[in-house]
Amino acid sequence: MYRVLLLDDEANILRALRRNLASIPSSRLGGEALIIEVFTDPNAALDRCEDMQFDLLVSDYRMPEMSGVEFLARSIASHPNTPRVIVSGFADRDAIIAAINEAQLTRFIEKPWVDAELQRIVVAILTSQGGRIAGKFAAEASAQRERDRLEQESPGITEVDWNPDGSISIDPD
Repeated sequence: MYRVLLLDDEANILRALRRNLASIPSSRLGGEALIIEVFTDPNAALDRCEDMQFDLLVSDYRMPEMSGVEFLARSIASHPNTPRVIVSGFADRDAIIAAINEAQLTRFIEKPWVDAELQRIVVAILTSQGGRIAGKFAAEASAQRERDRLEQESPGITEVDWNPDGSISIDPD
């Protein structure tokens, strides 16, 4: 299963992006399902990034509350190895270079996009060896954050005592 987060302040653009990506057959994704979450609010998207690991983050460039570059740059803390894409009608060369550097972009896609090309790019990112490795690291980082959270709430909860036969020792105390 691949998880994709889409962020754009325009609901109609989100619907079009979601509809396009949802039409990618699972056979093009190695038999994996594509789960798409959409957000119009970058702060809500950042909050969701704290709770869920995504395999791809896609954002609009220009939004009133927070730019796509700022959102993607801030997402690095929770998703350091997740590919990041900006989709934008704004194509100033210097802004694109700054976005690539600041937000560690994987791709910059111009609006209006060509549906087949957008699908090709997303499939390539998700199924690439680099994307799978990034997803693995992201999942491991998420699991470590969860272990840290549990340990903070209940010290010692993540420690396991093993019996000589390899079974887990459960101490009733």
